[in-house]
Amino acid sequence: MQRPQDPESGEEVRKRLVQQSDAKFHIRNNRLRFMAILYVLIFFSFAALQTIAIAFFTRGFLLSRQVLDNHSTLTDPIFLDQSDKLQNFDKAVVVIIDALRFDFTVPDSENEFYYRNNFLTPYNLNQKYPQNSVLLKFIADPPTTTLQRLKGLTTGSLPTFVDAGSNFDGDVIHEDNFIKQLYSNNRSIAFVGDDTWEAVFSPFLNTSYPYDSLNVWDLHTVDNGVIEHMIPMLDDQKSNKWDVLIGHTLGVDHCGHRYGPSHFSMRDKQKQMDTFINDIIDRIDDKTLLVVMGDHGMDRTGNHGGDSLDELEAALWLYSKKNSFHQLNDKSVYDISNGGKNYRSVNQIDLVPTFSLLMGLPIPFNNLGKPIEEAFDSKDTFKLASYLTMEQIQRYRYHSTSLKDDELINNKYKELKNIWNQGDPKGIFAEKVLEYEYESLERCKDLWARFDLLSISIGIILLAFSLVLLVIYSKLIPSVVITQLTEEIVPATIAMVCIFTVIFIAISVILKPSFLSLLWFSLLGAAIGIIFGFLIPILDRYSIKWLFTSLLDKFSGLWSLIAISFMVLHAAIFGSNSFTIWEDKITSYFLITFGFLSAVKSLDAQKKVDRVMGVYHSVLFMITTRLVSLSTICREEQGSQCTPTFKLSWWMILALFVNAFFMPSYIRAFYNITSSYHSAAPLWINMFKVVLVMITVYWSFEYLEFNQADSSFEFIRNLDLESLHFVKYTLARIIAGIALIAANVGWSRGPLCVKLEIKNTETSSREACILGYQNVYGSQYFLLVMNFTAAILLFTKPLGQLSISILIYQILSLFELVDILGVRANLISPVVLGLLGYLHFFSTGHQATIPSIHWEVGFTLTEKITFPFTHLAIVLNTFGPFIIVALSVSLITLWKIPPSQKPISLYSRIIENCGTLLIYETLVALSALIFATVFRRHLMVWKIFAPRFMFAGLVQIVINIVLVTTTIGFSCGRLILQINRIFGK
Repeated sequence: MQRPQDPESGEEVRKRLVQQSDAKFHIRNNRLRFMAILYVLIFFSFAALQTIAIAFFTRGFLLSRQVLDNHSTLTDPIFLDQSDKLQNFDKAVVVIIDALRFDFTVPDSENEFYYRNNFLTPYNLNQKYPQNSVLLKFIADPPTTTLQRLKGLTTGSLPTFVDAGSNFDGDVIHEDNFIKQLYSNNRSIAFVGDDTWEAVFSPFLNTSYPYDSLNVWDLHTVDNGVIEHMIPMLDDQKSNKWDVLIGHTLGVDHCGHRYGPSHFSMRDKQKQMDTFINDIIDRIDDKTLLVVMGDHGMDRTGNHGGDSLDELEAALWLYSKKNSFHQLNDKSVYDISNGGKNYRSVNQIDLVPTFSLLMGLPIPFNNLGKPIEEAFDSKDTFKLASYLTMEQIQRYRYHSTSLKDDELINNKYKELKNIWNQGDPKGIFAEKVLEYEYESLERCKDLWARFDLLSISIGIILLAFSLVLLVIYSKLIPSVVITQLTEEIVPATIAMVCIFTVIFIAISVILKPSFLSLLWFSLLGAAIGIIFGFLIPILDRYSIKWLFTSLLDKFSGLWSLIAISFMVLHAAIFGSNSFTIWEDKITSYFLITFGFLSAVKSLDAQKKVDRVMGVYHSVLFMITTRLVSLSTICREEQGSQCTPTFKLSWWMILALFVNAFFMPSYIRAFYNITSSYHSAAPLWINMFKVVLVMITVYWSFEYLEFNQADSSFEFIRNLDLESLHFVKYTLARIIAGIALIAANVGWSRGPLCVKLEIKNTETSSREACILGYQNVYGSQYFLLVMNFTAAILLFTKPLGQLSISILIYQILSLFELVDILGVRANLISPVVLGLLGYLHFFSTGHQATIPSIHWEVGFTLTEKITFPFTHLAIVLNTFGPFIIVALSVSLITLWKIPPSQKPISLYSRIIENCGTLLIYETLVALSALIFATVFRRHLMVWKIFAPRFMFAGLVQIVINIVLVTTTIGFSCGRLILQINRIFGK
């Protein structure tokens, strides 16, 4: 007979219950960690699918051309015994004055601009010695970026738009070019200047002195270096260290970027270049050809990259001390009235055959340019040059699979060949060969503008699928089953990706299709695997009819309809170039509309305090939106309807000092609303204030350096720049180290923004109160947003910093409105947050154009281009508002809520809002891609629609990276676990 167990004592019962509670707590925590990993994998899948989609679209849209590996030689039949008849020079000096616009080189009687009448040596000598000088308008092919221009100037081919994307990451040009031809024909090449040459021609340069080219705020280092090296080499020509001496100056270009063309510094740079050219002229002999040219021009703001006339019209000047050239009989083509508006122009690729033949070189194999008539001493020599160029162009066309069957051009060639063989009895060869060269070039342009519609379609379809999957996963699936469904989707996606990738690799290996390589087949297989990995578990549970019905129910409320209207209208503006260029004003209008509607809806709140605070935040939201929209740079297309206000001035530096104290104050005020200004909050906010002061000091140094030359204060003009640089870079590195490393490590290990307060009551008992309890998630998470904001502010120009400060205020104000209006789980909250990202992208001095990129901030941490510091600075400067928005989206859920007893459900609500933000950004990106395809033949495609789609793709990638690595991956899971450990039992 068993003995009955003794009843448990009270202490034993307590211990057993504690053990059971601990076990449940650990199980819940482990479950939370597991779900955090799954959510990261889910959003990584979305990121991978969208990146693959954008990559396919980019592959099909950014044009490419067939580059032949063939190289011309002097032993080729078309050049054998012919090139010697045209060689006129033994040596050459080539000076590229970056951004030398044509009207910089011709006189202006009114002299109303600083950039006129300062660089007139080419024009004066052209007028005085027409047989020794040729001055022409030099037309660049858009986009007008330096690397793209160098390729055209040396190969004679037409680099397509995709070359502009590698403007700061150039590889050696293996395509046949006259630099390589010089090297192959035992000509020594010496180079000084823009380090882009070193990147693309380094194997062929016998002597090289490269200088960093990206620091556009430095007007003098490169120019002074070019002068200091070239003049001694010209004085020592007998040493035979060079046959061709190349110098590439950057001061004029950098002056345009920094001040614009209408600034007295432009006059100083042009006069320096004029003196430099005169010094060269004094030192060359009659066997040396001098070539002075601009690689592109600049627009009225001093930037370039687009296709306006000011950006395309550079200058070309050829000079020799012997009679080597001639001018056309029709002198009206050299009319300089209206800044040379009707002056004779040549294509930049025309320099390639001209220079090659004058130097006794074979014309590079892929050349499509024609010889410049004035560069030859007679019509007979020009006719021979045209014949050799025609033979070279036709040889290239015969070797090109895409060009060889062009019957129109082939018939023109045969006709010209017969005329030449017959001795040109009617004297029509020169006229006919110009028609052939023009038609050949136009047919090539048309052919290379044939987009890869298959890749474009694949990209659009994949991105559209990602949008559908995001809507289903983030908004349609009930929150009570999203956790369980996520556990099914992740393994299904992994399995499907593996299966489809293997299948598509096998297809590629077996069939060897020409339209896609093995890599692209693998990516397509992975993308399709992701789609099926999501769809199979979802369609296993829900029918398409149910999903559609759920869609109608989910988005039927007033705020949801307003959010959908904002998204659809924002996506629709890309259907018009006029709306696209005014996107900055349109986004501010959307936000002001939201502010007005939220003020109206706040009046329906039950509590008086909510009504008052709702109207207060709404009105300030509208005012700050209108205020920040005043900060802008202008697109060229906006013309006189836009006045740029984004500038650097002394009052902005003073405003930064004020902001260094004001910004922490209003953050503290928002914390005080929920009594959260305790423990970590005072430490972080005070440290934030110190960092803001340090950033202001840094930009004060930038301002002093920026205005040193024209300062009215002697002590500023006498500043030691080396010491200033040392202090400035040291300060910037300290700030970056604090904001990006120390602060984030401290955040991950620091205390919460709460305080235990114990009070004595009237009954002599003691009462405990946890201050900050009602906002324990939001107050702690926002400290992380402050860390990244500090880093972004460092790399943002002063007026942009004021914009970012207003962005932070608007975000906090939005969270208060979200709480008052009760729209935490509504579509409107992430959409408005996304609109704030666009508003402040524009107000921080950006547009969706290549010239508006602030390349100069890449030198905030280093004096030279250094990976990853240069690239990180440019990314944070350009996409800073979007990064802040992607970090802050989780606060829609976390702001002003107490610790949750259901942390996984809380995490799921965060995921829903992250997905909603991604839905909005995906819809905008998809629209940009679709309309770029629709308008691919539009006159403004490379100026408006192509840059906008590239911007949309980059924003999509950046937001995906931030969501996966930080918002979902690093911060939210860690924070919820930390609070669950403290309050979860």
